[in-house]
Amino acid sequence: MNFNRVAPYFERLEKIVFRDQMQKCRTAFLSNLPALNKIAVIGEGDGRFLLELLKYSDCPEVHYIDSSQTMLDLAHRRLQTHIPGDLPRVKFYRCDLTSENLPASDYDLVATNYFLDVFNEVTLKQCISKIANSCREDAIWLYADFQITGERLRKLRTAAWLKIMYLFFKIAARIQTQVLVDPASCLESHGFKLVHQAEFNRGLMRSEYRQRL
Repeated sequence: MNFNRVAPYFERLEKIVFRDQMQKCRTAFLSNLPALNKIAVIGEGDGRFLLELLKYSDCPEVHYIDSSQTMLDLAHRRLQTHIPGDLPRVKFYRCDLTSENLPASDYDLVATNYFLDVFNEVTLKQCISKIANSCREDAIWLYADFQITGERLRKLRTAAWLKIMYLFFKIAARIQTQVLVDPASCLESHGFKLVHQAEFNRGLMRSEYRQRL
């Protein structure tokens, strides 16, 4: 997979198709966060979530992790432009979880927004295990992504959107899968229980606040 080609256009495409709904989904539970010591933001992309996270949390160590160097560069420039005083709190890592481990451990918060949906079921389970094994026993997991749920018409609408999006990203970024795999059961198996949940864009997306309790 390689998101370097689409990285410069990601924000524009997102806003054209979904307006502000994806960003609202990403940031839904930031006001619920407790004091934190080490955060991993994984596969987040161009840095819009990062800016909001830093506004809500005074965590001294935030690891921004992505497999795309272009995405990392965009996030770094966004941070430098808007809140340069927070640069010392953030470390940027190029890391591909399909073949590498996270750069550190003992995270008490991980965020995976619109990241887990690019993997097939086998790789998804492997990536979730790697992330979970790098977390503290009471860690929080923030998750935002698309979902297929609800009545028949809503499922058909979601399936149509996902078919278009998966086809686009299969061509543009060579993602692994064209089928959405719900990670809920895998997250549960690693001890991350659902605490809060919210839906956006008429149920097309959901945001979750999970924690090992």
